[in-house]
Amino acid sequence: MSRTDRAIGIGLGLVIGLVALILFVFGGSSQNIDAPALDHSKPAGSTTVPANPK
Repeated sequence: MSRTDRAIGIGLGLVIGLVALILFVFGGSSQNIDAPALDHSKPAGSTTVPANPK
């Protein structure tokens, strides 16, 4: 195996891994509660206030 073959293999592996990760985060995990979104117009969560502040 030559150096160029090894470099191409490593490069392709990294690219395929990053693409798979991005597809999972933005496509596959959309059913999760804290799924990432590109739309920031919605509030991220609710804020709780204590019943009896001191």
